[in-house]
Amino acid sequence: MRVLYEILLYSILGIAACYVLLILVYNISWFSVKTFKKSGNTGNIKVTVIIPVRNESANIVQCLEKITGQSYPSELFEIIVVDDSSSDNTVELVEKFIKENSSKKISIIKLSEKNIAFKKQAINEAIKISKGDLIITTDADCVVSAEWIENIMGYYALNKCSMIIGPVCFSDEKGFFQKIQCLEFLSLIASGAASANIGIPTMCNGANLIYEKKAFIEVGGFDKNKKFASGDDVFLMHKIKKSFGKITFLKNYEALVHTKPQTTFQAFVNQRKRWVSKSRGYSDFSTILTAFIVLFFNLSLIVSFIFAFFYHIFLVIFLFTILSKLIIDFPILMGITSFVKKKKLMYFYFPLQLIYPVYIVFIVIKGLFGKFEWKGRILSNYETN
Repeated sequence: MRVLYEILLYSILGIAACYVLLILVYNISWFSVKTFKKSGNTGNIKVTVIIPVRNESANIVQCLEKITGQSYPSELFEIIVVDDSSSDNTVELVEKFIKENSSKKISIIKLSEKNIAFKKQAINEAIKISKGDLIITTDADCVVSAEWIENIMGYYALNKCSMIIGPVCFSDEKGFFQKIQCLEFLSLIASGAASANIGIPTMCNGANLIYEKKAFIEVGGFDKNKKFASGDDVFLMHKIKKSFGKITFLKNYEALVHTKPQTTFQAFVNQRKRWVSKSRGYSDFSTILTAFIVLFFNLSLIVSFIFAFFYHIFLVIFLFTILSKLIIDFPILMGITSFVKKKKLMYFYFPLQLIYPVYIVFIVIKGLFGKFEWKGRILSNYETN
């Protein structure tokens, strides 16, 4: 019993040390990412913006209005909307918008339920008919600035990366639940940016993802990952990282994509379970290692808290580890909230830190072994075609 007690004790301390070291590296990396300032050189490169949609009648028109109103020359970019079997009037709204904006290069593809690979299939079908050399993916519930594409293309012209991770942030968040949701989401964006900056990207978001069409084709697109309902972003990132190496984060406010937080707890849980579900298909070592460190550190917080009721030393360990988390997480979250001009979200920093360990362990278990709902579909942790 004494041996098990000591193993648990030193395991918690060891995991805590790994976590602190990881986030310390992320802190240093985040603040070393240079903010990109728009230059006049965009390279006159053709771009295809792909918007997969399913039941997005409430959002798609505003999304299209923002994208068609870009400062980037309209003759150099096209928009392809891919409808994934919507049951509302999304298609009718898109077709009406296309008719009313006939001078713009907008087209729509309609997918059927048969042999569908969800968002991956939508993107894949769009790329087949795309004319752009660079692909930009976003979502129908997203809003962008008028200089979104221009800043992306200026950055690409300068860096020539096979993949660029764009910044994403929630907007119009109201109340405690949505604000703490926004802060937690920003922690993921900052971690993805920091990991990319040190050459080991671990996460990205398909709401603002940029990659070369030739790179997509060369790595085989979403082949071998189609059975997973999620992962159109991270699986592709892993493949491009392996084949091409350099993947960067675009730190520029005008390149920021604004999306909406979930309005209900159940919708939030379903979203996060869907995100976690793809992790069963990960083969990238750095991503797996990072996920294990974060998961087991938060699990160790829960374990040490429970054991503190029986052994006083675990109370000391719990207080030490939670204090370490509070200190080491603070700089990078302050940095990302400052970047997206939402520093007031830091008022919710302490509540998030208390909730997060229980939340993340719960979501990982549910995401790996449970089912979730997405756009009217009930899915398991993966769906085979």
